[in-house]
Amino acid sequence: MRLFIAINFSESIKKELIRQINSLKEQSRYGNFTRIENLHLTLAFIGESTRISDIKKVMDGVTQDSFNISIKGSGRFGSLYWVGLKKESKLFDIAEYLRNELDKNGFSIDKKPFSPHITIAREIVSDSPISLSVKETDMTVNKISLMRSDRINGKLTYTEIYSKNL
Repeated sequence: MRLFIAINFSESIKKELIRQINSLKEQSRYGNFTRIENLHLTLAFIGESTRISDIKKVMDGVTQDSFNISIKGSGRFGSLYWVGLKKESKLFDIAEYLRNELDKNGFSIDKKPFSPHITIAREIVSDSPISLSVKETDMTVNKISLMRSDRINGKLTYTEIYSKNL
């Protein structure tokens, strides 16, 4: 199964992300927009694995207390649009810990530096430049989640299969 460790969002952050997705829809001819229930922040992408118990052990080793994150700003990589996050050292610390421990346990983890962003759309086509104005919104992160990614009836669906409280 395809797995990743993520932070799932509060309703206030989801509300702002939905506002940004709707703005993109209004400004584009078409695109592939992230489903509301799939909005998340990936801390560590694991990929195909059945080693759930090993991943749980790594997650259970997290000693980080809860902390705040804030969405802020936006950008794009080609035709992929994202919302950014305000730099928060605890967010980087937890992502680094997870990636290092997963790597030590034999998982093939991406070696690129952690670049926190929330993908809100892909393959956007627009006749004019797109402008987004993200309202800074914050939340307390009090858990991390092991997520499973499946394609169900043609729709990408993420399901929490384990969580670790902070």
